Amino acid sequence: MPGKWIVEEIAEKIAERSSSMKTRIVTIVSMIFLAVLCFGGCGNTDLEERNFPLAAAVTLTKENYQMAFGFEQLKNVADEKSEKENTSVLLAEGKDCMELFLHADGENPGEMDYNHLKALILNRSLLENEKQLGAFLGYLEEENLFSRNTLLFVTEDEPDQVMEMDTVLKEPVGTYLNERIASDERFKDSEAVTLGSLFRIWENENENLWIPYINCAEDKMILEKYYLMQGRTAAGKVDRETGELALLSEQKMKSYSISLEDAESVTLSNLCCSYAFTEQNGQVTETVTIKADGKYQGNRELLQKTKHRDEKLEDLHTDSQDENALLEVEAEIEQTLEEKMDAMTEKLQQNQNADGTNSYYKLGAYARDIYLQFQKDWSGYRKNLTVEYHWDVTLVTSP
Repeated sequence: MPGKWIVEEIAEKIAERSSSMKTRIVTIVSMIFLAVLCFGGCGNTDLEERNFPLAAAVTLTKENYQMAFGFEQLKNVADEKSEKENTSVLLAEGKDCMELFLHADGENPGEMDYNHLKALILNRSLLENEKQLGAFLGYLEEENLFSRNTLLFVTEDEPDQVMEMDTVLKEPVGTYLNERIASDERFKDSEAVTLGSLFRIWENENENLWIPYINCAEDKMILEKYYLMQGRTAAGKVDRETGELALLSEQKMKSYSISLEDAESVTLSNLCCSYAFTEQNGQVTETVTIKADGKYQGNRELLQKTKHRDEKLEDLHTDSQDENALLEVEAEIEQTLEEKMDAMTEKLQQNQNADGTNSYYKLGAYARDIYLQFQKDWSGYRKNLTVEYHWDVTLVTSP
């Protein structure tokens, strides 16, 4: 019967497909099983044969790039009985970047794996050679060697000297620097200076970058200055206070402390900056308004008045005498801050011809017409820039 023949044919095709499907499933399961066996059997050996640099320091001589890697052997990390001081240093050099990294691979008995790199320390000699720095950054980006999140630092010390600080620090240099940056709660987490930050300003060419500056002393590693990059131009070292005030003006800090007379101090928090620009006859004026809460340290009587005002926020004029005393202190703090900001701006303009507030980078969003006027003349813009600061500080009992 035709109907029976059709039913039998359909049954045969279903059986064939079922058999084919079973074969495929068996094949896939077998492949997964073999892969697990392979990785499970040789994974430990592969890891032991790899080296994971935690920090890299690079400098430039008259003829070559020189680089030092500080790393911790994974087999030592896994060994609970191993000594704490188990880091080592690998040195490499090359006339160009390709030769530099090939030399590093050749000097290393295992495979170099940069996925755990925490810090890249650039010598000042490299930063101040635009051509060679550009070649180095271009190679890193093209080969995708280091993560863009790798923390960035500057030094004048030689690469091997930096990496050998692990014996003083009792931990790898990369780990130490990463912890120092992560533990500084004054700065916004998103504002850490990284290799990606340097890539960005190298592309933009009109932005400031404040790179932490390292000094290797006999018994400690000091981070107390900044190195200013203006786009691709190396502007030089800047003292800590100047650098931090500039970062504050760019709204990159969460808190900032200043000292007053009689050993008193104020810790500023909830910092909020606003910007306005005007231009007249080629002279640009930037007005920076900064609002902040201030926690006063020192004068107990003043602290009590602050607490009293906090408790009566809905009726601030309940005690006008206390209120006037607080307003007077707030005005004094604001004046001190404005004087410090003025000094910072003047110092940067005179010593580095620098725009401390990074205002040129903000022009496109705040004053498009002025940006277009100076679009191809960043240097001329900086020379004709005046910055005015206005602080609005409110004393509080807690930030």
